[in-house]
Amino acid sequence: MVTQVQGASGQLQTNLLARIGNQFQNFAAAIGQGLSRVLARAQDDPAPQFGRRYAPVNGNAFQGSVAGYRVMGDKAKGVEPGFIAKRDWTPGDSVKLQNPQHKFHQDALRMTEEWLGQQPPQGAPGDQALQAMLNQVLTSLSESDSPHAENARELLQSVKDGDAPDVLASLRADQDRDPGFTNALVSGLVQEAFAGSAQTADGTRAGHANEMMDSLRHGIMETQPKFNKNHYIKLDYYEADKSGDRYQIPSDKAKNALHRWFTGATAKDRNEGAVREALANDLMRSLGIQSQKLKIVEGEYADGTPKLMLDGTHVDGTDEHSFSDFDGKPLRGERYLKDGVLVRNTKAQGDANGVYSGPPTLDSSMKELGRNKILLLLMADRDALGSKGGNKGYVGDTFVGIDPGHALEGGLLGRRGDINSDFSFKQPSILPGQGYKNFSMFDQSPLSEKMEGVRQIARLKESGADSQLFDLYAQQFGDQRPDSANFGQHIQGIKAQYEGRRDDILQIFQERLAVDDFDFGVPNTGIDHTNLRDISLNLLDGLEKLTSPTTAKTDSGIPLRHPQISDPSKRKEWHIRQEAGTNDLLFTCSGSKSDVAKMNKALQSYLGPLMGQGGTALTTSPNGKEVSLRVPVGMVPHIGAMLTSTSILNHKH
Repeated sequence: MVTQVQGASGQLQTNLLARIGNQFQNFAAAIGQGLSRVLARAQDDPAPQFGRRYAPVNGNAFQGSVAGYRVMGDKAKGVEPGFIAKRDWTPGDSVKLQNPQHKFHQDALRMTEEWLGQQPPQGAPGDQALQAMLNQVLTSLSESDSPHAENARELLQSVKDGDAPDVLASLRADQDRDPGFTNALVSGLVQEAFAGSAQTADGTRAGHANEMMDSLRHGIMETQPKFNKNHYIKLDYYEADKSGDRYQIPSDKAKNALHRWFTGATAKDRNEGAVREALANDLMRSLGIQSQKLKIVEGEYADGTPKLMLDGTHVDGTDEHSFSDFDGKPLRGERYLKDGVLVRNTKAQGDANGVYSGPPTLDSSMKELGRNKILLLLMADRDALGSKGGNKGYVGDTFVGIDPGHALEGGLLGRRGDINSDFSFKQPSILPGQGYKNFSMFDQSPLSEKMEGVRQIARLKESGADSQLFDLYAQQFGDQRPDSANFGQHIQGIKAQYEGRRDDILQIFQERLAVDDFDFGVPNTGIDHTNLRDISLNLLDGLEKLTSPTTAKTDSGIPLRHPQISDPSKRKEWHIRQEAGTNDLLFTCSGSKSDVAKMNKALQSYLGPLMGQGGTALTTSPNGKEVSLRVPVGMVPHIGAMLTSTSILNHKH
């Protein structure tokens, strides 16, 4: 089947996959964004040297330029050395400026027309340059077969006859001129700027054209977001921090001397980390998680060894909301993690405006939160959230992924069978710091929402884009690279581990994914089918929560929206299938005779009034080791309403 994924993140993934087509360039642009600088760089271009320690950022002042960056200062946050910068003008931008289809060219036309107005804005080239270039353009236009040739001849003649001091003054005085003539002049001026600056025979002409080109570049850089975003370049290790063949974090960023020593790594190890993190970020986005832009930047160390760094930008917000991480400020009413769930403080009596000092309450306003759990487990990112939630965040009510620094690490990526069909999992270590942190945050979402993440995994596998992404990275960092940047075989090894983990997850959830294809007696592409599918999945989860030991509060007493199984070893796993012929849904659970008897008794007591209605039936197997609930399709909404999280919380707690 073609997997259907609901919601905004499902649409994000759909749009992304729709862009890749069959062309390499399209795939690289849509999926492999972390490689955009690598793919754009000519092979014979010399690699720039970075590695300079800058002073702290001082407002908008620049401390220097390097490799297409205007450096603002040292990157103070985080342990990895680097700097904060804004993008500088590059030869590639000049190519875009000359492309009539590009927004830079459109900006150039707009600015040039403004310069011909009665009150030209600041930043325009001098009148002398514009006057000389206008004469050049008008002369060419007057000698052409353009429909505006006569206008050009009349304007030149009026100046020659003394009716106007010069063509620029005449144009500025005549604001009612033919718009077509204006467009021809504007286009001609922009083309003259390109042509005049490229030739060397006439120095005066080149000077005027270069003056206009400088004004165009300055105007575009002032208004285009590309040149005004802060870029955070990390992994720019310094030669002064090299000990033997290992590059250490700067002493002022280390917790202590031991931390600095044990986190030292070779240039190759540093480079591998950069490539893996960029790959993980691209994979995260292709799974449907909105994420920051993260691109590999190529440089070299003093001895010529390749240096691979990462350029990240802030996540784009909306008009109403900026990005925030989950380590929010409680007193401001921001989301933060407590007891492994998302909460916000409430207003206390006497709180001033904007202050929230009351007890925390569960925050369940995040959209599509639950689906992200399986996606991050797939990537084996144990530190996806961090100890306080600072490694991921949100814009408004939308989950946003940042900092996948520990994703795709071999030790966890190679695990199989560690995830259960209810999205619980086995921790990889008894040491808290080596396990998945705060993943219970995703569990205050219904099972139906969590299953959307599994569908997104299935969708990505169907497209083949995830495997192609690994191949693209392996190709770019393969045998053609020096040893310290040759990771082709290593990436293929990560790919094999990832595909094995992906397929293991899809196998674990195969039975629950099959609910997508159940015959509910309605068109399988409509909202009614989706609703009945989700009710069936949540009914399944409700049976597990009803028959397993659960808790309704966190350790500090925060009430939950969805009860959680308090002892995973005592979870009662239920199964679901559709009976051929009748299309009835059969929910079954196996166990010891005593456990089955207890479950049967609990279900009879709770669902008793509905038993027998419409063919609904609760039975046990002849050997007493399986309990079965038969639910005809027509009764799914009624039984589902009895087994919602709210109903179970009210019944059990």
